[in-house]
Amino acid sequence: MSPNKHVKPLKPFDPKKDLAVNESFSLRSLDSSSNTLSDLESGDSSEEPREGSGREIGSFKTKAPIVAGLVRVQTPEGLTLVAAANKTGEVHVLRSEADGLKPVVQFKLTGSIIRRPAIAGDVLYCTTREGNIYAVRLGLAAHREGGAPLKPEVLWQGAAGSGILTEPIATGKILIVAALKGLNAYEAYYQDESNKAIGKILWQYALSGTVSSPALSSGVIYVGTEDRHLYALNYGGSKVDMIWDYPANEAVRVKPCIYQKGDSVTAASIDGCVFSLHRESGAVRWVFIVKAPVYSGIISHLMGNEEYFFFGADNGNFYCLNHAGKQVWAHKTGAKIRTQALVEGNTICFGAEDNHFYGLDVRTGKMIFKFSTDGNVNGEPVIVDGIAYFGSTDTFVRALQL
Repeated sequence: MSPNKHVKPLKPFDPKKDLAVNESFSLRSLDSSSNTLSDLESGDSSEEPREGSGREIGSFKTKAPIVAGLVRVQTPEGLTLVAAANKTGEVHVLRSEADGLKPVVQFKLTGSIIRRPAIAGDVLYCTTREGNIYAVRLGLAAHREGGAPLKPEVLWQGAAGSGILTEPIATGKILIVAALKGLNAYEAYYQDESNKAIGKILWQYALSGTVSSPALSSGVIYVGTEDRHLYALNYGGSKVDMIWDYPANEAVRVKPCIYQKGDSVTAASIDGCVFSLHRESGAVRWVFIVKAPVYSGIISHLMGNEEYFFFGADNGNFYCLNHAGKQVWAHKTGAKIRTQALVEGNTICFGAEDNHFYGLDVRTGKMIFKFSTDGNVNGEPVIVDGIAYFGSTDTFVRALQL
């Protein structure tokens, strides 16, 4: 494809310098004047919350800050649990009971877990900042209400050869991990101890500074890198091939968002450029300019026949865009927003670095509730049966009524 007209020549990637979180920001040659709604803010943090929404109904204290997103875990009986991991490698699988959150499974791994694990059946896949990979069988078939916490089994573990700052993808048969030096795929199909290939490398694909969590859809992996590109890779069981690469103006550090309707993928770079590309060709569909870095994951949500996109930015604004990349509303918080949001009914939930967890009306951006913590909320929440669960750097997992 033709070069991006906004891109300056690339400079060599230096992991020691370039993987530090650079808070600096400039629009360079980009201009937001084409979007007449770019400064609209319909959210109002003085809005009165709805009765009962945002009320804490339980909490669980761990021994270290939680920055990774939480994970929904299903038992064989259909009970939904919540898994949380912290920066010292502790993992807690929790059940909500009348008197609070109770541990069902607890274990500790070597390394710092800073990104949300992946789940496939009864196996939880955890990666660490230091480059460790663990496949842990939880053993939830033995869970009994009121029983002692279960003792899990590590099925296999490995090392990626470089640090991991991303979420893994678990398909049930293959585990895909984006490490700093590129993508690795591992054999993950497990029936019994006879499968000696479990945990073995299936293929590797070199990329420069992979910090964006990958997204997988219809046999294609989308992933951003520190070398200022978004890549589309044709994924097969034994190999991966390049389809296209889009040259962004800055590093792409957030997980790409696949359209639920249509044939596009949306991503963002840390210069505040949010862009939508055709999934097959990589051609630009639209560009939306935020006047601040974007580290928050973008999510898609359908309302009626229309699709909308939601994300936060370092200017403290949380944005709603329509399918054409036009701003619908924005809500102002008190600090950077670096977590991925989640929608339940008419409520969209996310955390911010002002030590608050927010619930907004997904249609208007008006605040429904604002819950105060003693730490930043950086990881994705989980919603189960009208209850929002989230972790914080104050070491707690909390459960709030929506």
